[in-house]
Amino acid sequence: MVKLLKRICRSLFSRYAISAIMIGLEIGLLIFLMVANLNTAGYVLLAIAVTAIPASLSLINKDTNPEYKVPWIFIILGIPLFGPLIYVLFYSRRISKKESRYLGGILERLKGKGEDGEELLKLAEQEKLAAGKAYAILNDSPMSDVYTGTSSTFFATGEKLFASMIEDLRSAQSYIFLEYFIIDEGGLWDEVRSVLLEKVKMGVEVRLLYDDIGCMKTLPAKYPKILNKQGIKTRRFNEVNPRVSSVHHNRDHRKICVIDGRVGYTGGVNIADEYVNTVRRFGYWKDGGVRLEGMAVEGLLKLFISNWDYTSKTQSDYEGLLSTVKPADKPDGGFYLPFGSGPAPIFKRPAGKNAFLNIINQAERYVYIATPYLIVDYDMTEALCNAAYRGVDVRIVTPGIADKKVIKVLTKSAYPHLIDAGVKVYEYRPGFIHEKTMVSDDKFAIVGTINFDYRSFAHHFENAVWMYGTPTVISARDEYLNTLNESEKMDKKKSRLTVNEWFHKIIVRIFAPLL
Repeated sequence: MVKLLKRICRSLFSRYAISAIMIGLEIGLLIFLMVANLNTAGYVLLAIAVTAIPASLSLINKDTNPEYKVPWIFIILGIPLFGPLIYVLFYSRRISKKESRYLGGILERLKGKGEDGEELLKLAEQEKLAAGKAYAILNDSPMSDVYTGTSSTFFATGEKLFASMIEDLRSAQSYIFLEYFIIDEGGLWDEVRSVLLEKVKMGVEVRLLYDDIGCMKTLPAKYPKILNKQGIKTRRFNEVNPRVSSVHHNRDHRKICVIDGRVGYTGGVNIADEYVNTVRRFGYWKDGGVRLEGMAVEGLLKLFISNWDYTSKTQSDYEGLLSTVKPADKPDGGFYLPFGSGPAPIFKRPAGKNAFLNIINQAERYVYIATPYLIVDYDMTEALCNAAYRGVDVRIVTPGIADKKVIKVLTKSAYPHLIDAGVKVYEYRPGFIHEKTMVSDDKFAIVGTINFDYRSFAHHFENAVWMYGTPTVISARDEYLNTLNESEKMDKKKSRLTVNEWFHKIIVRIFAPLL
């Protein structure tokens, strides 16, 4: 209770609240200036026509998913005069020429080998279809590469992942890089931080990057100053400021840990007590992730460096850092492709969504998906249905206990159409499943931070590891089947919405692509 009150007070009197007030005042001032100059109804109608028609035509002609256009049409036409203003201010992220040049420089220095990569050619010799999937990701995520010389471990719970990660942190000799959406003060963070402080005293370089809004309720506003004084180099991604901008919509949802270029971790887990179930919020919190050892760690290292330098406006020693990555002592013979995904125009295409679609569309026997949220667009829904129609065993596990009631309604509302097509949908009864895993045909797996929702596919900075022919694929499959034993299969009757849920679904669904 004390911790809850502390969080509420921190939120009400924080710079986030002040920034929100200032942004509101900016918008209010713009509206006032527009209204103050319109003295008659005729001028009002003229202003509506002059602003709404060009805005609507601009939106209609944009080369983007039609589902993203519908809510904006509602806003433009449903809020006369001010809808077009909201559209201009918030539709897409704008990048200055200076920022574009800076990002371009980072990309150029960290750019992958693309179709000329030796490992991609090896993969093509082994299985052309797999190489095609990998090449598509490389096009969408230009920093990425295909790697061999790697071994990996799949973790079925946050408890097991962090036990392994803390052990690796204690063995760090040169550097520790951490990038997380949420860090919460508690037992887990205390343990991680104590190891980091111990390593700083030993001369190990420690960098910590966390999302500003993601940690709005969990960390003090001045926390970076505290950690920086202690020797932990700390930055906040997309710091909140009192400026009207769509940049606040693009959060860093990645979870990356890289140690000495030797090992790397990613998955659904943040650094907070609920992820290791020392605090229970929504029943048992089931999460997942993967540990990489060997050459594929370079992919996670590149992703971290790019966001670190983008945030801190620095230039890391790319050559020196990348030279720390060495092949695993006992590589498993599989192929790995760590990749990033993010908002336009930084990423030209939705890398995460496309990676999932390519596996679903080309699956032969089965596709198993675990996701905390199932808020998918027409493309993804039809891909899942078409796979089921052609005889592929498509299964999806979602939470039995949701963390957000409205999101649960939207997730549940997706069930009937999928079930009609033959997709098997399950709910994890012990509690909340937060892992983001896809496994297919005993060959392919994707493990990372990407949810099956609009935010992950279009708005957030995300990351994942695509795998082919690794033992980890089989481990992820076996764990998925174990999860099914604790899950309830849904049917149309169980998926039926109440009147209240149906009403919320109709309203929220319209604006889901923007949320």
